[in-house]
Amino acid sequence: MQGRYVHQELVRFTHTDPAGYVFFPRFFEMFQAAVEDWFSNCLGIPYAQRILTTRTGFPTAHIECDFLRPCRLGDVIGFELVLEAVGRTSYRLRFDGRVDGELRLRATLVIVSIDMQQGRPQPFAPDLRERMEAYLRVCQEGNPE
Repeated sequence: MQGRYVHQELVRFTHTDPAGYVFFPRFFEMFQAAVEDWFSNCLGIPYAQRILTTRTGFPTAHIECDFLRPCRLGDVIGFELVLEAVGRTSYRLRFDGRVDGELRLRATLVIVSIDMQQGRPQPFAPDLRERMEAYLRVCQEGNPE
């Protein structure tokens, strides 16, 4: 695992309001896409396969976001994913969204591992926990805040 994962997202017409600015709920869709790609591309666990084969879901239980500057049609937002904490059944993930190096937004999500049949929190699978803890160390050691 090399450094923090950065998900690149092109701001498309479908993301924007009539003024050409990203309509704020679209960021939440971008966060979900970033999480799915982080699982697959960084943690080495295909997100869709994990959900479909183990019937484990990963819903967002809490989200907060500070919009510092607008993002516009045509911008490429680099979402740096910073894992801040891993608990027994949930993790806290921060997104630092930058355009050309400028911080445009910062969001924090708490995501829970659930048994989809029961609809209740469940501990992380050992392989996922191991990879998340390795990524947590990367986030704590590299690129100090």
